[in-house]
Amino acid sequence: MKHLLLSSALTVAALSSATWAEERSIEITVGELTCPSCSFIVASALRSVPSVEINGFEDGPADGQGIYTVSFEDTETTVESIVGAVTANGYPVSVLPEVDW
Repeated sequence: MKHLLLSSALTVAALSSATWAEERSIEITVGELTCPSCSFIVASALRSVPSVEINGFEDGPADGQGIYTVSFEDTETTVESIVGAVTANGYPVSVLPEVDW
């Protein structure tokens, strides 16, 4: 009976925390993309952050700039972690304002 109660409690806890999880999507502008390997390095840095998926890339308005669209689970990572992973590789990053449709 103890095992049944324990497993039930763990199931409820897992399900309740999953209901609070939210997938977020942000756009970040990355500068100093001066060669093809730069985009590879930035993409690798983004993928190293838990739950981050790259949904898109487009050239930025300035030369050597790119805009990445990424999604992530807000219970597994933060915007700061995503930015930190890219800046740790020496690339300047800015987060574009989120747009509510």
